[in-house]
Amino acid sequence: MMLHRKRIIVLANSVKHDPGRCIAGREILEKNNVSRIGGWIRPIGRMGEGELYPQHFSYEIGSAPRFLDVVQIEVAAAGTDATQPENWVISEGKPWIKVSEWPLERITELLEKPANLWIQPGLKTDRATKEYIADNPPAQSLYFIPLENAEISLNSFGKFRLWFTYENVEYDFSITDPLIREVTGGECSANLKKGCACVSLAPAFLNKYDGQDYHFKVAVTVIRYE
Repeated sequence: MMLHRKRIIVLANSVKHDPGRCIAGREILEKNNVSRIGGWIRPIGRMGEGELYPQHFSYEIGSAPRFLDVVQIEVAAAGTDATQPENWVISEGKPWIKVSEWPLERITELLEKPANLWIQPGLKTDRATKEYIADNPPAQSLYFIPLENAEISLNSFGKFRLWFTYENVEYDFSITDPLIREVTGGECSANLKKGCACVSLAPAFLNKYDGQDYHFKVAVTVIRYE
């Protein structure tokens, strides 16, 4: 089996079936000693929904990847889920290597400007139906976008939500960033005058309230600048 070596800037290490994690980042491509930022890589495992566990992603020294770590990993094959084209199946037993850290002052170089965030006409902006996504497979299921005057709040179910406006559309996403209380200063709500977020289109999930399969949209990382 041929292995592929990837070097990524970690932009997400979010909760997925705790203690499982969803880790993803932008690839660093090198050619003729020149580096550039490439597309997204989401390393996945072979079990469940592809979530990763500490034995999959820990560094040799035992710590875990953090936001803006530059990490070298080995993957075995590209994923087969058309709704998440960034997926790569990891090579298990190969420790991840922290190469360096991407400078925080260069974070804006990683920001993207999609036209919208997987909008399905007539539906709430935090979801899209399984059928709609199957008929309209996304070019990307991850984006790193700027935030201005966004709101974070804890709902009645004890879950944090991110309220923001992007390209004149109001969005309301669930937050799966395990460090969100650091962003809110330990409070149940916060205003982000300026920041950024890594947002993701999750795998299809059966909503027990209406019996419909949805791809929910989540904020897997939230960062504030001020």
